[in-house]
Formats: sequence, C-alpha cells, structure tokens
Amino acid sequence: MRFLLIFFSLFYFSEIPAKENKSCDFYTEKYGKIYNLPNKLLTSISLVESGLKKKDNFKPWPWTLNIAGKSKYFNSKSETVNYLKESLRKSKNADIGCMQINYKYHGHMFNDIEQMLNPENNVKYAAEFLRKLFTKYKSWNEAISRYHSSQPDRKKKYLMKVKNYWDDLRQKKIKISNYKNDQINKDKVKYFRDILKNERLKI
Repeated sequence: MRFLLIFFSLFYFSEIPAKENKSCDFYTEKYGKIYNLPNKLLTSISLVESGLKKKDNFKPWPWTLNIAGKSKYFNSKSETVNYLKESLRKSKNADIGCMQINYKYHGHMFNDIEQMLNPENNVKYAAEFLRKLFTKYKSWNEAISRYHSSQPDRKKKYLMKVKNYWDDLRQKKIKISNYKNDQINKDKVKYFRDILKNERLKI
C-alpha cells in the first residue's frame, strides 16, 4: 500500500512545477468562465494581443510588451520588467502582458508593473474590463472592438482578427490549456499529499 502511495505521489507531484507557472490561456479560460464571457472569447483576444508561436504551438505569451507600436517578446518576467522600466522613463504608452493592457490608461489600477505583468492579475483585469464594456454598450462586437480602440477602422480590423481566432479555437485548430482538467489534477495532488502526510505521522 505504501509503495502505491509513493508511486502515485511521484506521478502527480511531477506536475507541480508546471502549475506554479500557469499559462495565459489557463487564466483566460478560468476568468472567462468566472466573468461569464462567451466561450473562449477571452482566449481569442489574448491570441491577437500576445500570440507567439513556439515550436508547433501558438499561444498567448505572458512576457510580451508593445512599445511604440512594436511587439517585443521576452523569455522571462525579469527580462520583461527590466525592459519595461527603461521604456517607461521615455513614454507611458506601453501595452503589457497576456492581454496587452495599456499602462498609460490602466496602470493606476495596479500596485506596480510587476503586479500588472503577472499573468493572473493581467487576465483577470482584462476579463473585468471586457465585461464592463459589454455592460455599457450591450453588444459583444462593440465590447471586443473597444477593448482595442474607439477608432472605426481599427475597431473593424481588430474585431475580424478576434473572430478568426475565435473560429479556430471553437473548431479546435488551436490547442489551449484545459482549466477544468488542471483543477482536477491540482485536487489530486492535494489528496495524495494529505494521505502521505498522514502515513508519515503513523510511522
């Protein structure tokens, strides 16, 4: 029995590091459901905003900035923060993170740039902002468009991009994190950790 417990614990504990660094699309699926947004809409927007192809996968990337209209992708949070700090000394107009939230207009809603760049905080704020836009304009097309811009031409182009990714996601042409299964695995980890803890107490 103890052998089986150790086997299962090693199997499930091996997944813990990945859970400590969840991807943008994990959070877009999570907060899309929490804020009752249309299925996979938030993920579609994140792909337009910060999508990056790595090997055979195309996913939203958390360490993304847009400075003066140019997208920049980094390998780590620390690299992104360092570059962003330098950029903000010259201009406050910077788009940040998974959902490319603009520092000039939304930065005051966060404690600092590290909190703003954090994938979960970034996505949660975007979900709430999109829900507010829908509440105001009573239209998802308008909410999606205005997430990006209030200029008619830019709104139209942006909406088309989002809808293209939205169609691909619903047709499963793009793979995303499974929030539900990840949560199940997290519960399993806790279950076996508790069992092992009790076993050690009996020794």
